[in-house]
Amino acid sequence: MTPDLTRREAMAGIGSAVAVGASAGLAGAQESPAEAVVDADREGDYPRCLYKPDGDGEWNPVLPINVHARDSSDGAALATVEDAFAGFSNLEWTRVFPDATARAWDRERERLVPPDYSVRRPRLGDEWTHVHVWDVDDDRVAIHAHLDVFDPSSSHFHRGDHYGDAARAVADHLGDEGWTVERDYSIEYGVGEDRLERWGDTGDLKLTY
Repeated sequence: MTPDLTRREAMAGIGSAVAVGASAGLAGAQESPAEAVVDADREGDYPRCLYKPDGDGEWNPVLPINVHARDSSDGAALATVEDAFAGFSNLEWTRVFPDATARAWDRERERLVPPDYSVRRPRLGDEWTHVHVWDVDDDRVAIHAHLDVFDPSSSHFHRGDHYGDAARAVADHLGDEGWTVERDYSIEYGVGEDRLERWGDTGDLKLTY
């Protein structure tokens, strides 16, 4: 696992300094994660984008974190989500396959961090449901869901796509595990219109337990 990137390290990696108090418009996909977070103030109560490094080693927001979840029970939200994908009743979900590098912005620690939990649902053929979960606090997690689409030119021979279909698949599964699904929900990702158009249907959802 590669180390977490602090704001200072990410900024140093592109050889530029960014004033934290600076204001700017929405950040483009080609900016470094430090610039994007500071300039666009993208990352709010939940992390909103999944970051990956490009060929030059710069980290860019490339995928939507499209499900927000809150656990109002006595348990921790992350543990409740993990339980919903584990056990003999959920053997179709697995963690055995390797993951490509993915990070989300941790606002409190001011660094990019890997998912706290990742799981896939294999099937014959293409389009496996793939889920990354980040622990926001005891009551909340942020979830990115996509379908793995075979792509020999990509790392691990697949790329993420069909975010809306994947988010709804996750919601259906967690709904069966006692979560309430709010489907009339919208997430502001803070990215340009061109990227939103490429993403298409992100399937924004809110889950409560």
